[in-house]
Amino acid sequence: MNVGLTDLVLGSVSGLTYGVLAIGLALIYKSGRFVNFAHGNLGVVCAVLFGKAVVDWGVPYWVALPIALAFGGALGALLELGVVRRLFHAPRLVLVVATIGVSQILLFLSLQRFMNADQNALRESGYPVPFDAELTIGGVVLRGGELGILVLAPVVTLAVAAFFRYTSYGQAIRAAAENPDAARLAGISVRRMSTLVWVIAGVLAAFTLILVSTQRPVFQVGALGPGILVRALGAALVGRMTNLPVVFGAALGIGVFERIVLSSFDEGGLGDLLLFVVIMAALAFQGREIARTTRDGQSDVTFGAELQALPARIRALPAVRRLQRGAVWGGLALAVALPQLPFLGFDSQGKAFLFTLTLGYVLVGLSMTLLVGWAGQVSLGQFALVGVGSFTAARIGDGLPLPLLVVVVGFVGAGVAVVVGLPAVRIQGLFLAVSTLAFAVVAKSWVFQQPTLAGTDSTASMDRPALLARFDLGEAVVERDVYYFALLLVVLATVAVRNVRGSAVGRSFIAVRDNDKAARSDGLSAAGTRLLSFALSGFLASVAGLVFALARVNFDARDYDPAVSLNMLLMVIIGGLGSIPGAILGATFVYGLPALFDTSDLVQLLTSGIGVLIVLLFLPGGLMQLVHRARAPFIDRAVRRDEGRPPPPSIVPPWRDLVAVARGRAPEGARTEDPPVVAERAEPVGAGR
Repeated sequence: MNVGLTDLVLGSVSGLTYGVLAIGLALIYKSGRFVNFAHGNLGVVCAVLFGKAVVDWGVPYWVALPIALAFGGALGALLELGVVRRLFHAPRLVLVVATIGVSQILLFLSLQRFMNADQNALRESGYPVPFDAELTIGGVVLRGGELGILVLAPVVTLAVAAFFRYTSYGQAIRAAAENPDAARLAGISVRRMSTLVWVIAGVLAAFTLILVSTQRPVFQVGALGPGILVRALGAALVGRMTNLPVVFGAALGIGVFERIVLSSFDEGGLGDLLLFVVIMAALAFQGREIARTTRDGQSDVTFGAELQALPARIRALPAVRRLQRGAVWGGLALAVALPQLPFLGFDSQGKAFLFTLTLGYVLVGLSMTLLVGWAGQVSLGQFALVGVGSFTAARIGDGLPLPLLVVVVGFVGAGVAVVVGLPAVRIQGLFLAVSTLAFAVVAKSWVFQQPTLAGTDSTASMDRPALLARFDLGEAVVERDVYYFALLLVVLATVAVRNVRGSAVGRSFIAVRDNDKAARSDGLSAAGTRLLSFALSGFLASVAGLVFALARVNFDARDYDPAVSLNMLLMVIIGGLGSIPGAILGATFVYGLPALFDTSDLVQLLTSGIGVLIVLLFLPGGLMQLVHRARAPFIDRAVRRDEGRPPPPSIVPPWRDLVAVARGRAPEGARTEDPPVVAERAEPVGAGR
């Protein structure tokens, strides 16, 4: 491996941008003890508007730049006041999910045509650069974009360091971050300091993404996605999320080493693989030290009211049983009839294709329910496991009957999921999410590019095999047949997941999630239980990948973007975390509704982003909370008709009492001896521990 001056210079250019972005992430973490996944897309919005101002409106660079930075700071303050402050006392993982939702909304805005500069003008002039000059160092020609990074990034970094070291506001921020209670006693407003930190982070995000955009041959919003954010997160992890000089130095080192690897090996994606190794090593060697920086108990998966089944005596009532069976069979009948309906062209082959993809997302939702809702393991790389299933099916599917292919693909996904879940043995919550997101990034850029999976042209083709040697899913088959096979898999998976929840395995997941120390004292292996949850979840996600492969037939790594993995988590939270029907509702809301009306993928960003914010702020139980509310009158009527039992005032609390029940208090007018319908362990997102 030869290291030249060119590698050092170009690596430093990349490392400086990662460093400024990583400092912004670390500042938010120091202030609030959570990872801000909206940090990158906050800067993307500013970069898009900056390009439009300079290219379309003719605003001079040095006039537009401070305006864009101020806009980034204002946007950061708006997010803190509108979202973070509303969830100030929530568990930190709730804030992580909220920032993912905000990130989806920001990405939606960034992709709107009215936000972007004229593409023809942008191609001709290129993205605006700070200096119209060139400099040759060691045989490499540095143009305006690279020179801007080399000059401006160190200046901004030193300015931030001086602000925190020498100004009273900087010292107040440090005091509020290190000991909020002591800071309050000293007269420092912790919340005001939090807003100021978000302003600074917004400025840094805008500054970074504006400079990064000059390095792209063609300005594309999609190219500014999770890859850059994960690099900054990797540097922040090396610095334990709190040591800013180490964070900046690690980012610089990542940029240089990444450049050396790229120049030494003629293979794409190795930089992402290197980053994944760095993140895994940082978590392995100092994961517990990093975890100690979180607030006690604030990494638990407590997104809101966990809606559980009705008490056994109520479920046994004939009217309640008929209601539940009617809902199940009615939903199944609708699913069977859906691709046959002429309404809005539902009977077309294009609609059948979209409906099949929705069923694939339902399978992913079931896997996330098992992993996140029951086992408490947060994964932001689940869609990469879907890709594992798709590419595996394309590679080995020739000649295998579908039932056998389902099993083989599922076990391959389970094995990969166990490897990805190994950090769960040592860490939980926030940083497990970071490691799984890093896996999603490296899967797209490196794993799915390997010839053993995708062939020499990085694409894969799925030959639809025979089903039970009777139904040939070949070229002549219509997409509707693939839909019905996917529906069969969804039904089988739903029954299997339901049985897991009621088994000893499901109870062990809940026990380890709620109190792993108590579970270990009862003889359960916390590490083994967590890895088992990853295995079962990976099995289902990989089977979902088979569904996607059967539907798409031809696909490549671009179909498994890591940004979609963020949607998978939001999807199950919107539906109702921990609920099997909630997983189905969430997938239907986020992906099914756009499929019904042929809306673009942009709508999915909006439904997931706005949907999760509504859930976190106003609807702790997700869409299933609305379902419970709708069924309340029917159940109440059934109980009143039950002879021989005194009718309780209200079996299901009214709407205004749902949050009270979630807080553990009895609703007004309800008898305290009646078993609660909502939440065996429920805490609204806005309540502190």
